[in-house]
Amino acid sequence: MKPDTNRSMEEGNKEKTDHRIGHEHVETEQPSPKLLLNAIPQQVWTANASGQIDYVNEIICRDFGLDAETILNYSWTAFVHPDDLPDSIALWKASIESGQEYTTEFRLLFTDGNYYWHLAIARIVKQKGKPDIWVGTNTNIHSQKINEAKKDEFISIASHELKTPLTTIKGFVQILLRIVEQGKIKNYLERSASQLARLEKLIGDLLDVSKINAGRMVLNPEPFDFSVMLEEVIAEMGQIFPSHRLLLKNKHDIIITGDQYRLEQVINNFISNAVKYSPGSDKVEIDCQIADENLIVSVTDYGIGIEQKHLKRLFDRYYRADNSAARFDGLGLGLYISADIIKRHGGSFWIESTLGQGSVFSFKLPLNQHTPVKADIKTSNYYKDRHLTISCPMGSDIMHVDWTGYQDIHSVKHGGFLMIEYLKNNKCSKVFNDNRLVPGTWSEASDWAANIWLPLMELAGLQFFAWVLSESAFSQLSAMKSVENEKKQAEILFFTDASEAMQWLEGSVI
Repeated sequence: MKPDTNRSMEEGNKEKTDHRIGHEHVETEQPSPKLLLNAIPQQVWTANASGQIDYVNEIICRDFGLDAETILNYSWTAFVHPDDLPDSIALWKASIESGQEYTTEFRLLFTDGNYYWHLAIARIVKQKGKPDIWVGTNTNIHSQKINEAKKDEFISIASHELKTPLTTIKGFVQILLRIVEQGKIKNYLERSASQLARLEKLIGDLLDVSKINAGRMVLNPEPFDFSVMLEEVIAEMGQIFPSHRLLLKNKHDIIITGDQYRLEQVINNFISNAVKYSPGSDKVEIDCQIADENLIVSVTDYGIGIEQKHLKRLFDRYYRADNSAARFDGLGLGLYISADIIKRHGGSFWIESTLGQGSVFSFKLPLNQHTPVKADIKTSNYYKDRHLTISCPMGSDIMHVDWTGYQDIHSVKHGGFLMIEYLKNNKCSKVFNDNRLVPGTWSEASDWAANIWLPLMELAGLQFFAWVLSESAFSQLSAMKSVENEKKQAEILFFTDASEAMQWLEGSVI
C-alpha cells in the first residue's frame, strides 16, 4: 500500500458531520485521521496486519529528508542503525505473530547524517469490517540517552582518577605496616588498610557498572578448572573473613569455558554478602553440583534473611533490601554486576531466603549451551523429554504438563511450543501445569511467555489454566511474570496444592 497522493490531505480526507441544535442545522468538518497524525510532534506510522508499513507522517518525512513514497519503498529497516536492527526485526516479527505490543529502542538515521535514539511503541487496532492495522510512534529519547552516557562516562573517569592516588596511598600504608612495631600506630595503619580495601572495591564496582551500561563489559572466555578456582577463592576469602568458617560441601573436577576472573568476582560477592548479612553466625556453606547439564553453585548463610517482597529487586542497581543501608556498608552494586556476568555466560541466578533464618544465593552455568532437546517418547497425545512431560488423556479436555529440573529460555520455548501443538491437536481447553519439580529461575523466558506464548495458547483453544507453583520463590516470580498480559482472556490461577488445582479445573465450565 502507498499513501494517497492523488489528493491533498486537507481537501480529500475531510469528513462532514451533521449537528442539529433545536431546529437549526449546523454542518461542521471533522479533521481527517492523517491530518491529526501530522499534528502529533512524534514520528507516527501504520502497518498492515502482516507488518508491512503503509503510512508515515510528515514528521518522519522531515526527519529523514525524503518524501513518504520514497521512505515506504526503502523500508523502515534502511533507517535503523545496523547494530540495533537484528533485535528490532526479531521483536517486530514476534509482535506480528502474537498480536502483542511492539516496544523497542533503536537509533534512526536523520537527514543530517546522524543517528538519534528513539523509543518505538506500536499496537494493533481492530476495525469492524476492515483489516486490522498497526499504529506506531517513534519518540525521540536521544537527549536522555546522551545524559545517561555522560553520567556513566563521568563515573568511569572519576573512578579511574581515584584509583591512582588510592594505589599510592595503599603502597605507603603497606610499607609503614612492615616497618612499625606493634602498638597503637600499627593498629591504626591496619584499620586504614582495611578502609582502603573497601574504597578500592567500591571504585571497582562503579567502574564495572559504567562498563555494563556502556556495553563495554567484555568477557575473556578460556577453559579452566572450576574446582581449583573455587577452592582458591574460598581459601582467600577465609583469610579475609576469619570470623566465619567457609565450608565447601561438594566439588566437581570439571573444566568449563568462561571468564575466570569475572566468575571469581561473582563467588567473592556471594561469599562477602553471606558473611556481611550473618553477623550472628560463624558458618557459610558453599556447594557445587552438576544437574541437567548445568553447573550449580550455591552459597548458604544462616543470617538475617530477606523478605520475599525484596527478593526480585536485589539484583537491581543500587537496591538493597529494607533499611540495611543504615547497618551495612556498600552501594548495592555487587549483585547487579554479578547478575550481568552470569547472564553473559548464558546462566541465571536466584535466591531462596527466610527472614531471620538465612539465605541461599545460587547461580547456574550451562555446560552445553547448544545441545538440542531430544524426545524420549512422542505420540499424538503423549510427549516426554528430560525437561517436561505432556499428556492428553483420551476423552478429557485437560492437558497435563509436568516440568522437571532447571529450566532456561531454550527449554521453556521448546516446551511452550510443544504445549501449543498438543493443546490444539487434541482439542483441549484446560491445562494442568505442574512446576513443583522446577528449582531456581527461568525469568529470562518470562517476557516471551507473556507476550508470545500465552496469546498463541489462547488461539489454540486455552480457556482455563491451573498453575501448580514450585517452592522456589524465584520460580514463582518467573511464573507470575509470564502471565502478566493485560489482554489475556483465559482464566489462570496459581496453586500450591495439586489436588486443589485439579478440582478447580474439573469444576470449570466452558
